[in-house]
Amino acid sequence: MNAKQVIKIYKLTSAFPSTIGIDFLKKELEPILKQINPEMRISWACNSCVKNQMAQLYGWLLRQEETDKKVVKKKTVKKNVTKRTRKKGKS
Repeated sequence: MNAKQVIKIYKLTSAFPSTIGIDFLKKELEPILKQINPEMRISWACNSCVKNQMAQLYGWLLRQEETDKKVVKKKTVKKNVTKRTRKKGKS
């Protein structure tokens, strides 16, 4: 299970999956939180702290998915080309 899946599951259930431990939270989610706000004090023991941290992570995840969808594609333009044949006239 990766960090994005854990964030989505927490958003739906307001609880972590049973397979997720403190070690996973520290290894996977703390670097993302430090990237969002380097001066933030991270605590996984306080319930309101966890709610706030997960809300920030969910916002981060939405921004990540938004930037992934904004892949610029080159627009192809079809030219209206018709093949014209010349009629050979009587010369």
